[in-house]
Amino acid sequence: MRRVWLAGAIATLAAAPLGAQRIATLEAGVFAQYTKHDNVTGLTDGVGAGARLGVILCQRVEIEYSADFAPTKSPRDGNITALNNRFDALWNQPIGDNWDFLIGGGFTGTQYQTSTTKNQFDSGANADIGFRRKLNDDWWWRGDALVDFKDPSDQTSAGQRTQTLGLRFGISRLWGGIRKTPNPCSHTPAPPPPAPAPRQQAAPPPAPTPAPAPPPPAPPPAPEPQRAAPAPAPAPPPPAPAPRTIMTFRGVLFAFNKATLTAAARDTVQRAVAYLKEHPDERIEVQGHTDSIGSVAYNQGLSERRANAVRERLISQGIAANRITTKGFGKSEPVADNGTEEGRALNRRVVIIEIP
Repeated sequence: MRRVWLAGAIATLAAAPLGAQRIATLEAGVFAQYTKHDNVTGLTDGVGAGARLGVILCQRVEIEYSADFAPTKSPRDGNITALNNRFDALWNQPIGDNWDFLIGGGFTGTQYQTSTTKNQFDSGANADIGFRRKLNDDWWWRGDALVDFKDPSDQTSAGQRTQTLGLRFGISRLWGGIRKTPNPCSHTPAPPPPAPAPRQQAAPPPAPTPAPAPPPPAPPPAPEPQRAAPAPAPAPPPPAPAPRTIMTFRGVLFAFNKATLTAAARDTVQRAVAYLKEHPDERIEVQGHTDSIGSVAYNQGLSERRANAVRERLISQGIAANRITTKGFGKSEPVADNGTEEGRALNRRVVIIEIP
């Protein structure tokens, strides 16, 4: 049993660098746990604590190791401590911008310390259902309900099948963001944003065409009252220059189905911060665009929230708020074919334009 726990822990820790390399999403946290043992075991219920370490792969699949302990009492041994080691595969389903639903299961191994009955180990399968609730960009509340199925259970006199129930509540920290790519188990770095276009000067209005020379005068007719010539109509003003695009960000700026900037995206937005500090008199509009997946109303709201996320990042880096406005276009202005994954990736973008 100890060899199984050790092998599982090594496999989980070895998977962490792989997950970080592909999509850079790790979870670590602590929790309190209430454990209710099956009546047939004779063990008393107890409250304990534990910790978890997980790696989120392929956008929504998480491989997780957790360990916990809880004091209990056996009719044969008196006071003992139950130590659990769990290895689970969990499905992460986003629900809006601030909630994740979790479901999965795996393997549980239990050691009963100080047991003298030679029944100090048992193991079996488990099921897990839970949730995450966002606190900020890094920290999340986490709650889980667990069931361990042990067949046989070493803590029963005849090796019966047992079910152990557990309730967990704690806090977790997530590093990185789940990134959406054509192959969800691989990640291609986003291309760098294009350099700012040179500022264009408005062309001066054309010089007026000289009037043609008058024809030679005809013999004057009989004198008539002279009429005043009408005043010439004023020339129309030249058209205002079109707004100039300063930067277009494509690739991965946000976690899938969310409006929170990833760590990589915050570094990318620093290019816009540097440009605006070099041009302190310029005002800009941040425009958000989405692909065609989802309803018109949902994508409109998502594009506005993403544009505001970029604006708040610029303000936090010292750019005056009165220099920045935002606008969301949803999926109304695609620049590529939404029928392909490559086209949808091009349509998910944030554009910064100069405004007069």
